[in-house]
Amino acid sequence: MRGTFFKVAALAAALGFSAPALAVDGSTGGLNEQLQLNTSITVTGKDVHLGDIFTGYLSRPEKVVAQAPRPGQRMVLSSEWLSRLAHTYGLNWQPDNAYDRAVVYQPGQAISAENVLASLKAELIAKGMPSNYSILPSTPVPTVTIESNAAIDIGVREAYFDARTKTFSAVVEIPPGSPSAQFLNLRGAAFPVVNIPVLKESAAKNTVITAAMIKVIDFAEDQMRADTITDAHELIGKAPKVFVRSNQPIRETEVAQMTLVEVPVLTTDARRDGTIVKSNITLATFNAADLPSDVVTEPQQLIGRTPRRMLTAGTPLRRGDVQLTHQVQVSVASHDIARGDVLEEKDVMWVTMNDSEVVANAITNAADLVGRVTKHPLRSGQALRSYDIERPLSVIRGKLVTILWSAPQMNLTVQGLALESGGVGDVIRVSNTKSKTTVMAEIIDAGTVRITTQTASR
Repeated sequence: MRGTFFKVAALAAALGFSAPALAVDGSTGGLNEQLQLNTSITVTGKDVHLGDIFTGYLSRPEKVVAQAPRPGQRMVLSSEWLSRLAHTYGLNWQPDNAYDRAVVYQPGQAISAENVLASLKAELIAKGMPSNYSILPSTPVPTVTIESNAAIDIGVREAYFDARTKTFSAVVEIPPGSPSAQFLNLRGAAFPVVNIPVLKESAAKNTVITAAMIKVIDFAEDQMRADTITDAHELIGKAPKVFVRSNQPIRETEVAQMTLVEVPVLTTDARRDGTIVKSNITLATFNAADLPSDVVTEPQQLIGRTPRRMLTAGTPLRRGDVQLTHQVQVSVASHDIARGDVLEEKDVMWVTMNDSEVVANAITNAADLVGRVTKHPLRSGQALRSYDIERPLSVIRGKLVTILWSAPQMNLTVQGLALESGGVGDVIRVSNTKSKTTVMAEIIDAGTVRITTQTASR
C-alpha cells in the first residue's frame, strides 16, 4: 500500500502536481480538510479519544489522546494543545485564534453526605452501637461523585464504636473494590437521639400545618425540653401562634388548634368620615382565637357606615370602628353678604354633611333664614349660624306698645313700654305703664305684643 502511494506521488510530480501527504494516523491531508473541532465534548470512562475531539474522516478515531476528567468535572483543551495534537497525528487542522478550544466534561452521579452517614450508621450499629444513637463526624463529609453509569454502592471498612467514650471511626470506600474508588476516613462522636417532627419550611403565624409540611429528624436527647412535640399527629391541623422556623423542635405552647372564620374586611384603606360601599368589602379568613369579641362578622354591618378613624385594608374591623351617620342639609352663604342685608333665598345655598360634622348653632331650616337680617358681614361659603342673623326690628326699645293678654272668653289689653328691641316672633321685656309690672311678651306686629310669661318683678 505504501509502495503504491509513492508511485502515485512520483507520477503526480512528473505531471506537475503536488502529491498528497500521508498523515501519521493513516489519513490524507486532503480528506482532513473536512475535519471539525468539537468544542463541547461529553465522555464516559477514563479516556478521551481522537474521535471525541474531531468530527470527520479519521482512520483511527478510537486512539486515546488524553485522560478524561473525573466524574462531575471538566477540563479545557487549549488551542495550543489542540494544534500540537493535530500536528502529531498529521491532521490538516489549525485553530483560527487563541480562543479556539474544547471543553471536555464527564457527567456523574452524586452520593450525598446523608447517604454516606446512613451506611456508616448501619455498620456501626452492627458493630454494637445502640440503634437510637446518631453520629456526628468531626469534619464535614464531602459529596462523592461517581461515574453516571456506575451502581451506587457504599462500602464501610474498619468500622469501630467505643461505648465508653461514645466515639467512632471508619473508612468509607466508594465504590468498594473499584480501581478508581474514593476513600473517606471518618471519625466523630455518637449520642442518643429522639425522633421528633419538624417543619420542612418555616411557617408564619396562623398557617395550617398539614402532613406534607412535616418531616421527622433525629434530635439530641439531652437537648430535649419537656414540652417538645414528639408525635407528628399533634401538629397536623394546628397552626403556629408565632413564626416557627424549619428543622427546629416545636413546643406545645407554639401551636394551637385553629378555628377558621370568614369576616368582612376592606379591599382598600378607608379615610375617616368616608362612606363604606359594598364594592369595597370582601371576606377574609382568620383564626377565631385572634379576633376581638366585638369584631364585625357580616358585610351588612359595614355597608353605609362611616369610619371613625383611618381603617387599613385586609384587617378585621370592630363595631366601634364605624358609625351610622345621618346626613343633613346645612346653609352657607352663596356670596359675600354685607351687614344689615335682608336674606333672600338666592343668598343661601345648601350643602350635605354628616350630622357629626355639623357645627353648633348651624341653620338647617330655610324658614329660619329668609327675611332675617345679617348682624355682621358674611363671606361666600361661610356656614350660617343662628347668631349671625336676627329678625328685622318691629319694636324699638322705649316705644309704647299694646300688651295683649288672652284668656278663655276674654281678651284684655293694656298699654306698655318696650324695654328691649325685637322683631316679630321675638320675646322681649315689656313694662305695664299703669301697674309698672314687667312681663315677657312675644312681638305680634310693630305695635302689639302678647304676654307669654308674667313675672313678679317690677
